[in-house]
Amino acid sequence: MKKAIIIILIIFSSLVVIVYGGVFLGHKVIFPLKRSNVPTIPVLTDGNFTFGPQAHLTQPQNIDEYIRLLAQQIKLYNEIAPDLWPGNALVNQSAVVEEITSKKFFHIEADGKITPLTKSEALKFGFNRVAYTGGFSFYDSGVYLAVDKNEMTNFLMWQKYLHLGTYDSILFLTHEGFHAKEQVKWQKQINVHNREREEYDSDISARAKRHVLQKQLLKAVSQPGSTALILEALSTYADWKKQFRDDYINSTFFDRIEGTAFYFELITGLYIGYPDQIKNENDIDRALALLATREDVYLSYGLISESYTVGGFACALLERLNFNWKEQLINDPDATPVEMLLQYFTNETLPEPRQVTQEEIDEVSININAPTENRGLPLFMKFLYDLLF
Repeated sequence: MKKAIIIILIIFSSLVVIVYGGVFLGHKVIFPLKRSNVPTIPVLTDGNFTFGPQAHLTQPQNIDEYIRLLAQQIKLYNEIAPDLWPGNALVNQSAVVEEITSKKFFHIEADGKITPLTKSEALKFGFNRVAYTGGFSFYDSGVYLAVDKNEMTNFLMWQKYLHLGTYDSILFLTHEGFHAKEQVKWQKQINVHNREREEYDSDISARAKRHVLQKQLLKAVSQPGSTALILEALSTYADWKKQFRDDYINSTFFDRIEGTAFYFELITGLYIGYPDQIKNENDIDRALALLATREDVYLSYGLISESYTVGGFACALLERLNFNWKEQLINDPDATPVEMLLQYFTNETLPEPRQVTQEEIDEVSININAPTENRGLPLFMKFLYDLLF
């Protein structure tokens, strides 16, 4: 009996060593995440605004700098939150932040006050601890954020957020918090399609049509005052809706939910990420117009991925029309931002829809099949490393 127990312990210990050793080597040596300590995409500027990581003099280099910056942003967010969305439920938010390497915990109150916590003190907030890079969960009055001091200067992790431009998990508070605490109050769709969150990227024709729609919406946002550009986008939308009915049905939930959350992310990111530049709604509109010039950042591929851009920038166009579109969207479970745009211009004659070119089909196909940075095995090994170490 004693010998059997010893053999079991040896086997178990060996398995532990193999697992830990395999994950360590997998993340550190075989499948490391790609890194860049300098930005790999250009800054965005037009003389009035400068957006992107290069624009920040306060780029955090360590956890203490990051916590101070995050506290400033949470304080600013809470000051403006009630005015950002009708009846906004995402107000008076705090954060518990865990730095996953050192296992240090911090509490940031709604007014920006910072308090170091022990692990046991932190867990009393009642969140689900998910201690890996980008991990988050919610408690009654805020959000738990898992951050990694080793990734704060890795621009490949976060530089796509030109509307914020720093290593910043506050996007989980604003975007995911909007899902978790605001959207749950809305009238819900009775029949939600595509619950498996299928991207339908094998349907290149449908993806190419939505690709054109994204480009046209971005162009319309980038040129305020052009009704003609909005109508061109709506013509493409109506044609896609007619040609690819299943694609349309599978997109509506995401255009509504992800689109509005992305819009909320965009405007909150601009306000709290660039407080010296963004002061009011007029600044937001001009800033969104500038962001919309960057197709390389804001174009997406895949049915759900497209919904962020389609829905988010359609919201930006709705906001320019100066009517209570947010209240209508909240109360109509079938409303999507782009469908609301179409209904707003229902008395306008749409131009003939522009057909997709072979060049656009090829572009979509190449991007869908292109390998992406920091995905697959490298990301999985990083996930396991964070959990185990």
